[in-house]
Amino acid sequence: MDRLDALRLYVDVAEEGTFSGVARKRTIATSTVALAVTQLEREFGARLMRRTTRRLVFTHEGERLLIDARRILAEWNAALNGIAESGPLSGPIKVTATNDFGRSQLRAHLDAFQALHPQISISLVLTDSTIDLIEDRVDLALRYGPLADSSLRARLLVRGSRLVCASPDYWRRAGKPHHPADLSDHNCLILSRPGSPLAAWPFRDGDRHFNVKVSGDRQASDGAILREWGVEGVGVVLKNDWDIRTELKTGKLETALDDYVAGPVDLYAVQPGGPTSRRTAALVDHLSKEIGSSLT
Repeated sequence: MDRLDALRLYVDVAEEGTFSGVARKRTIATSTVALAVTQLEREFGARLMRRTTRRLVFTHEGERLLIDARRILAEWNAALNGIAESGPLSGPIKVTATNDFGRSQLRAHLDAFQALHPQISISLVLTDSTIDLIEDRVDLALRYGPLADSSLRARLLVRGSRLVCASPDYWRRAGKPHHPADLSDHNCLILSRPGSPLAAWPFRDGDRHFNVKVSGDRQASDGAILREWGVEGVGVVLKNDWDIRTELKTGKLETALDDYVAGPVDLYAVQPGGPTSRRTAALVDHLSKEIGSSLT
């Protein structure tokens, strides 16, 4: 069996979880899938996966090969796409973004891109947690900076900042804080991430940066829900300015502590290292133009 074909089946096994699932997906015999794995194990001289009563478990060597296999296949696909520079864009693109930004801003831009390139298929993953682009086979992530050092490639799309805000009705009831320390007297709504709720809000006073621990009666793992609670007058939220620009324009939300805003919190298009497919590069160019013009 061709090595690339074997690697494709190997990656499929990781995604489907069973040999039979891959066989159904590819319309081939289950024995063919097993043969591909056996061939790779012989070539690498190591056990790549083990069967349990319920699922397949990758060994340490198997996990390492999986990372390399995905990279090799991505580079091969990019090379093939590069040959057909004049052809229409086609194929899948997996994109991830935060819940609020994905719903309120990104979805419309993706729809517009697909209208221009109908042979493109989009898979959109919305989460306020950071996912592994390599492990989850994500082509493009929309992430807020500053970004941690990594092998990922990033392109700045638009500059922004985090703002403290609440509804006019809430500010009338509770009064606006004059200093970040005053937030201890307010019902602050917290973005909850697995194992690390964002209960320490960053601020700046001149050149001094500091965090203020906040608390409130509600947490949510979805930033859009926090925004909605803020509009409804439940409490105070810390939001990226591009997530609440409509609410600020319409007066549904008002900011406070503007002199203490810690920033910037810029928006980046982040991709795994290595060659980029022509379709993903085109999407990044599209988002750079459309998001930049709509949020500035």
